[in-house]
Amino acid sequence: MIKACAITDKGLEKIALLELDELINIKGKAKECAVIFNCKSFQDLFKFCYLSQSVERVILLFAHFEFKESKDLLSKSEAVLKKNILKEWFDKNISFKVECKRIGKHKFGSQTIEKNFGEKIILKVKKELGFLPRVSMESPDIIIYVFINNNKAYIGIDLIGRDLSKRQYRIFTAPGIINANLSYALVRLSGYSKKQKLVDVFCKAGIICIEAALYSSGLSINYYSKDFAFKKLKPFLKKDWENFFKKIDSKAKLNKLNILGLDSLLRNVEASKKNAKLAGVDKIISFSKMDVEWLDTKLDKARVDIIASRIPCPSKHTSESFIRKLYKELFYQAEFVMKKRGKLTLLTENVKVLNDMIKPPFKLVKENELWAGKQRYEFVMIEKK
Repeated sequence: MIKACAITDKGLEKIALLELDELINIKGKAKECAVIFNCKSFQDLFKFCYLSQSVERVILLFAHFEFKESKDLLSKSEAVLKKNILKEWFDKNISFKVECKRIGKHKFGSQTIEKNFGEKIILKVKKELGFLPRVSMESPDIIIYVFINNNKAYIGIDLIGRDLSKRQYRIFTAPGIINANLSYALVRLSGYSKKQKLVDVFCKAGIICIEAALYSSGLSINYYSKDFAFKKLKPFLKKDWENFFKKIDSKAKLNKLNILGLDSLLRNVEASKKNAKLAGVDKIISFSKMDVEWLDTKLDKARVDIIASRIPCPSKHTSESFIRKLYKELFYQAEFVMKKRGKLTLLTENVKVLNDMIKPPFKLVKENELWAGKQRYEFVMIEKK
């Protein structure tokens, strides 16, 4: 079995587990910001890398452990190298680098870990294979990835080579948008399926609608960007990658979906349409300029299954009284357009005002914390009775 680790934002671990089961029929174990799993084949592992919408990185896992301080971390990291044979991955033509991501407070920096661990790899390769491996910070053939989350460390080979949450289709932006992984999580937490009608009433740059469409259609977020680190790894240089991706892509179904993004600003609607085109889903979803107060003129009575949105909240620039008025209108319109047992799945940075305004026929059914890096959000699911 091949041991691997998927790295996620905090709160998205269960979504990554769901994807593992759906995409490659694998069960995993959730840690904070990480999911550990055993894969039957590299074929399945690479397929997961290509299709996942919830993870930042996937690493071929050498080891994971807890540590007390920097000396303990370096000592255990060195022990990891002793147990792993690098001959399979290195030769004289292979370049490498060490990359470290840290979460939490430490008395050491990421660059210190990269430098020290890189030096240990150089010494090990020289001792075992008889040559000094080349270091390339710009375009390495292999990336040794060290993920540190507080007192836990995960070490392995990076199979992605970039942060997957930074979608390459997201060129056109808008103030206050959330990242794509979080948008996808909001869609999945809503329980959305392709037969349902999903509406984002504050669509901004269209990311939630686009992620829902990519999920429903089976089209990879990487369809136009197949630059993965695993393609450069020594054991797989001769693999027929064109055929590998073609086989997966052929299963995508770009049928029209009942997904609608609405925004009060025309520039946001235009940004959404352009991003959707770059993602390859512009012909299967729709966007339109509309204020929340006019939803009942655009949508038929009791036809919407899900409203999924990152909603505004009180801030230095937006008064609480304005937000209360906006929420009141949202619930008024939702009562008309939503089906019985329809769900509002909303993301906010301050849930207090929203919860104060939930009245029958609506009820709060779920609350949770979701994170995007250091930014904390509150997820709320509200059901229409």
